Formats: sequence, C-alpha cells, structure tokens
Amino acid sequence: MPSPKPYPDELTLDEFDDMFYTGKAKARQFGLEKEASIEEVRQYAQKTGGQIYTQVDGDQDRMYSKGLRFVNRTGLYEVVKLDGYEVDNS
Repeated sequence: MPSPKPYPDELTLDEFDDMFYTGKAKARQFGLEKEASIEEVRQYAQKTGGQIYTQVDGDQDRMYSKGLRFVNRTGLYEVVKLDGYEVDNS
C-alpha cells in the first residue's frame, strides 16, 4: 500500500476546481453565506478527516493556501477530503 501524499501547500482556483470536476475530491465551503467560525471549520475538518484550505489574495490572483490563514484571507475556507492524501492541519 503506497504511503499517503501530502496535500499541496497552494492551489490556484482552477486547480481547486479541477479536483472536483474529475470527482477526486469532496469539500465543504465555509464563509460564503455567513462569516465562518474558525472553531466550526476546525471541528468539521477533524470530524471528516479533511484538509483545511483558506482562500487568500495571492500575488497574481486569488488562491487556496493549506491551513488556517489570517493574512490576506478573503473569508472563505474549504475543508477538502482526497483519498490517499495525508492531512496536516497543524
């Protein structure tokens, strides 16, 4: 059995969307309808075994950064679950 791969540290919006169009990923978004509680995001990630990503303003465009970020964030978080990947929400 192959060892789990780490989730990417950063994903462009297109790379993020591609994971879903291919059916490889499951995710839940926080912060679109109402401001997301960091604790709510953490609890959901722990319950589902998912990786937290924070949408941030990158150098060129918006992107997703692995983990909880507090600088340049847009207020959106995603908890992503991919088979064969190792979660690091530290």
